[in-house]
Amino acid sequence: AGGRAASAGGGGTRASASASASAWAWGLASPFPALNAARRAHNFSPGPGMLPTAVMERAQREFMDFAGMGMGVIEVTNLDALGASHPGVAKHPLQQMMLDTERKLREALDVPESHRVLFMHGGAVGQFSAVPLNLLPGGEAEPARADYVQMGFWTQRAMAEAEKYCDVHVPATFEKAILPVSEWRANVRSDAAYVHLCANETVQGMEYHDDPEWDESLPPLVLDATSTLLSRPMDVARYGVVYASGGKNLPAGVCVVIVRESLLKERQAHPLCPQIMDYRMNGGGLMPSPSVFESRPNTPPTFGVYMLGLVLDDLRDAKGGLHAVQEWVTARASRVYDAVDSSDGYYVNTVDASARSRMNVVFNIAGGKEVERRFVAEAEAEGLFALFGHPIGGGVRITLYNGVPDAAVDAVIGFMQSFKAANNSSAS
Repeated sequence: AGGRAASAGGGGTRASASASASAWAWGLASPFPALNAARRAHNFSPGPGMLPTAVMERAQREFMDFAGMGMGVIEVTNLDALGASHPGVAKHPLQQMMLDTERKLREALDVPESHRVLFMHGGAVGQFSAVPLNLLPGGEAEPARADYVQMGFWTQRAMAEAEKYCDVHVPATFEKAILPVSEWRANVRSDAAYVHLCANETVQGMEYHDDPEWDESLPPLVLDATSTLLSRPMDVARYGVVYASGGKNLPAGVCVVIVRESLLKERQAHPLCPQIMDYRMNGGGLMPSPSVFESRPNTPPTFGVYMLGLVLDDLRDAKGGLHAVQEWVTARASRVYDAVDSSDGYYVNTVDASARSRMNVVFNIAGGKEVERRFVAEAEAEGLFALFGHPIGGGVRITLYNGVPDAAVDAVIGFMQSFKAANNSSAS
């Protein structure tokens, strides 16, 4: 017990791995051997999400010996004997890796010089507090204001944090479709410190497929791009802040924040803003500016940054860059939605086609929760893992982050078809 047969072809099913998976619990040794590309599971985890096998293999090779140092990247200090005080000059391989990863990210997203790139701790939930603590004005008689476009669960979470610090207003609410900015911009308060959008709601399965139209007459636009960053090109210059937690298209363990430099010069962080959340402390302040190494309140997420660099190499070299990735993720999400829409109502997705998420395909199954639970259990027995919906939303969720291979997409579509054929009569 504990073994798993390799996939029989690109879309073939796998021998049952449920016994192994159930045995893999805290306190028990993994039932699986060291990384073997032929044994990789079809992993649809919503987060931390699957990484490309080539990235995992490279990290495995370098784990004990990074850049010939005889040390793993996870155990190398980011400091040096000179205090890392020379702006932008790396003095050992780990510092060079940090610089290189920022350069790769800037190239992939075409980040303008007007914006600073930060590698932070705390994930998107940390940014739910960091955004208001960094961008809200202070010392005024009237409460500070911020506007949040409501689109789902993660927007609600962000709003709940912002309400601790300011008056929150909702200029637009989207439930099944996304309206253009022209239809709700009049509802944006002119004195709002910023307007917050979530690019992709993973629970509801709704996504902005393009950058919203925005101009300088409106407050700065803040984008939670956690589950969509690196899935398409974007106009970074349009945003005051873009943040993205790891664990989706980015590897777990690092939160990317891209912030317009002028906002940091025009505004001061809240007096009670923790150092670890202060954008200025993660890129300027304690040591000579503008070094990428100065003013770090604690050790940066070095291993997460290293893994991000490997992901960016894969995106450029194996996937062809973001324009190619956009076509790829759109095409394969369409294949899954076609399986939903052609099921004669057995699988149901109610999001308007123009707003359907390419990253998270969410649907319900005729017959209700018991059938959905059986779908998830039988899929796992076939080697298709983590297809359960979010506890808040329920249903089924097929996550299609960049690390999920096409063979896994083939397999899950095949399973959807076979499950419907075997169960549809009992649900009707």
